[in-house]
Amino acid sequence: MVDEPRHDLASDREALLELHDQLLLRVARSESIDAGDLDRALAIVTEAAGEGLRTERASVWIYTADQAAIECSDLYLRSSDEHRADALRLKAADFPAYFRALGESRTLVAPDAHTHPDTRELSRVYLGPLGIGAMLEAPIRRRGRLVGVLCNEHVGGARQFTRDEQMFAASLANTVARALDAADRRRVEDGLAHAKAALEQLDRENRALITRLRRSVERLSTPVLEVWSDVLALPIIGILGEERSAQMTERLLGELARTRARHVILDLTGLDDCDDQTAAAIGLMARAVRLLGAECVLCGVRPDLARAFVDLDLDLRGMRILRDMRHALQDVVVRRAAAQPRQSPGSSGR
Repeated sequence: MVDEPRHDLASDREALLELHDQLLLRVARSESIDAGDLDRALAIVTEAAGEGLRTERASVWIYTADQAAIECSDLYLRSSDEHRADALRLKAADFPAYFRALGESRTLVAPDAHTHPDTRELSRVYLGPLGIGAMLEAPIRRRGRLVGVLCNEHVGGARQFTRDEQMFAASLANTVARALDAADRRRVEDGLAHAKAALEQLDRENRALITRLRRSVERLSTPVLEVWSDVLALPIIGILGEERSAQMTERLLGELARTRARHVILDLTGLDDCDDQTAAAIGLMARAVRLLGAECVLCGVRPDLARAFVDLDLDLRGMRILRDMRHALQDVVVRRAAAQPRQSPGSSGR
C-alpha cells in the first residue's frame, strides 16, 4: 500500500515526459520554425509551452536593440486558445532584479512570484493586475547573447515547477532562438532578392536609356535633311567607319523611301579621313540612291577622296560632282525647274 503513491507519481512523470517529447517533436517538425515565418513560429512555441506546462499564459518577449527593455511579441492564452499581440513592454530600469536574474539564469523559477526576490518587483504593476501567482522564465540566447525570454505564467496562487518542466521550457527557448535565426536569414534573403530585382530593373532601364541615346546619337551623326520637297541632303562629318556607313546608308534609304525625293546631295566637306574603304562606302551609298530612282550629287570632294575614287575605279557615271553645298543646291534648283512642264502661251487663262 505504501508503494502505490510512488507508482502513481512515477506514472504521472512518465506521462508528462511523453507529452513533452510529443510537443517538442511537433514543434521540431514545423516548417515555420526554419522558414523564417516568425509570427507563426512563435505561436507554435507558445501553444506548446501552454499545453506542456499547463500554464494559462505563455509568451515570448524580445529585447529592444539597446537592451533597455523587453517587448511582448506573442501572448497565448490557453483557456481561450487565442493569441494576442498586446503592446506590453517592461523596462530594465524599472525591474533591475528581474532583468539581472534573466541574464544570470538558465531558467528563472518563481513558485510564488509575489515574494520571490527576482520577481516581486513585478507584483504591483504586472503580476497583480493579471492575477499571476507563479512564473517559469526561460531566457532566449543566440550565440551566447541574451535576446529575449519565454515567459510561462500560472494564473492563480503559488505553484511549483519541476525540473522536467524547466528543461522543457529551456528546450522551447532554444527553438525560439532557432526561429529568430531563420527570420533573420529570411530578411536578408528577401533584402537580397529585392536588391537583385531593383538592380535588374535598373539594368533594364539603363539598357533602354543606352538604346535611346544610341539612336539619338545615330540620328545626330547621320542627319538626313529634307531641304526641299523632293531634295534630301546628307552631310557626312567625321570618320566614316564600316558600322557608321551602314547605319548612314540605312537611314538615308529609309528617308528616301519615305519622302520619295528625286535628288540626294552627299556633302563630303566635313569628312575627316579618306581611304579606300571610305571611298568604297560612299560609292555604294551613291549607287543605292540611284537604284531607288533618285539623282545623286556629290559635293565637297577633296583631292584625296578624288584620288581614292580613281584608284578604286569607281563608276561615277550618272552622278554630279560639285564644289560645295551651295553649288549643289543651285544645280538641283536648275534641274528641278527644267524638269517642270512648260505651259503654252495663253493656257493659264483657259
